[in-house]
Amino acid sequence: MSKMKIGFTALFTLILFSMFAAFASAAEFVPTPSNPAPGINVGTIDNNGNEATHRTHGNFQNNTNSCGNCHSTHNGDSATLLKFEETESDLCLTCHDGTLGFYNVEKSSGAGVFNSSHNSSSMHNVGTVAIDSAPGSLTANEEELQCSSCHNPHGSVNDRLLKTTVNGKTYSTKAIDLELVEDPAYSAINASTGPTGLKIYQSKGPVFVNQDLPDVPQRVYSNFCSTCHEDYLKSRTTARVDGHYTHTTSSYKAGRNCASCHYAHGTDITLLKDTAGKTVADYRKQGWSQEQAEAYMKDISAGGSAIKKYTNMAVCWSCHQSTAKIDTPPVAGGNYQGKPTR
Repeated sequence: MSKMKIGFTALFTLILFSMFAAFASAAEFVPTPSNPAPGINVGTIDNNGNEATHRTHGNFQNNTNSCGNCHSTHNGDSATLLKFEETESDLCLTCHDGTLGFYNVEKSSGAGVFNSSHNSSSMHNVGTVAIDSAPGSLTANEEELQCSSCHNPHGSVNDRLLKTTVNGKTYSTKAIDLELVEDPAYSAINASTGPTGLKIYQSKGPVFVNQDLPDVPQRVYSNFCSTCHEDYLKSRTTARVDGHYTHTTSSYKAGRNCASCHYAHGTDITLLKDTAGKTVADYRKQGWSQEQAEAYMKDISAGGSAIKKYTNMAVCWSCHQSTAKIDTPPVAGGNYQGKPTR
């Protein structure tokens, strides 16, 4: 009987220990300026002796520890000494899937989302398609589209590490400036770092400047996209190589660019808007069921949602309500006020 008691006590202790370990491992990681992600510790003193957070990509400190996050000096898994993963995008996602780092590309942001788990999802398929398979491509390039096709992991003069040369083309002498605001979710870290330290921002897309200049942000951003989608950088009245016409993509006078209608990463049912600028979440707040809201917002276009910001052809109606009004009364419950197109 005593042996049974001892055995039961030991088993009970083991169960309690396992439960504690499970709870401990499930605890949410709280980033700090010196440890922004699990296992990625950085220094807190900058080159001038002031307190700051060191960066992972670019603007490295003289005492940086960032190289070791991605590279292994003697045990790299590739000729560029990258470590861990089979593909480049897999390596990027070891941080940017929300488990490490501050920017989760599988979560909705100003760039859209890499997510195939929802209705109407579509995205730039990194790691699975050739660069020259882009619609409107005129340059043969069978290299796979990867994160580094658009982003420079070692830093850039552009916001969000956007490259200055893409697909072998330098698209502008001007930098791409995005409308960035400090992320309130990381206000404590943003407040604790000095002027040279890391700041965590949210992006609302390209800066809007409405002026008749040849290199304002709208045109620069469209030039960036057109390094792969070359034949789409046309005026509405100029035919493409295939004889078809395309919507103007760099109307700098009106402030429109590719990002007015499309997300850079991708979209899904949670991001799509209607012509009133409302999302599934907005209609849920109005009392609709999840099924009603998703059925209403689902993009049923034959070609899929094509990383659009607005569902179906509401992407057209969101702008053209004011420029091409129809002489019929609005449908009950409709909202034809139009929304700014960032």
